[in-house]
Amino acid sequence: MIDKVFPTAIVYTRNSGSTYDPATGTVTPSATDYNIKAGIIATTRSEQGGVEEIYEITLYIQHTASGLPHTPTTADRITYGGQVWKVVSVAPSYRSAGEIASKIVARAS
Repeated sequence: MIDKVFPTAIVYTRNSGSTYDPATGTVTPSATDYNIKAGIIATTRSEQGGVEEIYEITLYIQHTASGLPHTPTTADRITYGGQVWKVVSVAPSYRSAGEIASKIVARAS
C-alpha cells in the first residue's frame, strides 16, 4: 500500500552498534542503509523555550520485500528532504502473520 499511495523515497539507516579495533583504538560505527518508500503523514514544527524550534516528521513504513526487513529502533536515522532525522518513537503494527508496518516519529538532527 505504501508503495502505491505514499511513494515517498527515503533512506532508512539502521544502526547496528559499533566495533572496536584494539590494535588501532578505533571505534567504527556499523550501519546499513535501506532505500525504501515511506508514507509521510505529517511534518510539524514546535517551539521549545523561546527561539528553539523542533521539527518532526511522522511516517509509516512497511515490512515487506520492498520495505524495511527489521523492526525500527530509536538508534536509527532517516534521510528525507535533504535532512537527517533521528527516530524518537516507534509503534509497530501486527497481524496474525507478523509485523506489517511501523509508525515512526523522527526529529530533525
